Amino acid sequence: MEESKIRILIVDDHSLMRQGLKQILEIEEDIEVVGLAVDGEDALEQCFKLKPDVILLDINMPNMNGIQALRRIKDMGIDTKVIMLTIHDDREYLFETVNIGAEGYVLKDAESNSLVRAIRNVYFGESYIHPSLASEFVREYKSRGNTADKEHNKNKLTRREYEVLTLIAE
Repeated sequence: MEESKIRILIVDDHSLMRQGLKQILEIEEDIEVVGLAVDGEDALEQCFKLKPDVILLDINMPNMNGIQALRRIKDMGIDTKVIMLTIHDDREYLFETVNIGAEGYVLKDAESNSLVRAIRNVYFGESYIHPSLASEFVREYKSRGNTADKEHNKNKLTRREYEVLTLIAE
């Protein structure tokens, strides 16, 4: 019995980029490009129709950008993994998309084998962040976590304060 292929939907507003990615990916025996979409709206339609395993999603697109499309995909509970494929090495885009639920983040100037590795990692339940951004992501995540912990502890009541508050409420 033949193993199933990883079904990919490529979403980018540039035809040359879509076609180039398709050619690169179809060389791989375990990957099948099932659809091409030109913007976020088209991506949502294709997603419902084709049910891809992984979506390669550009950020900057007309009509509905990649961040808006990612948010809609995750809000709708669509069971598809998303890799942001972008020119932006801006950490704010990285944090925003990961917080929304993107499983991967790959820069468009990456080597093709990095993209293929990202697709396979994400398909098998792992995350993938472009290596040039990964260490900065971890560093920033740790610093944000520390400030969140401090903020959480600052808002935490002592046992006695909780008792007093409960008595006031009663």
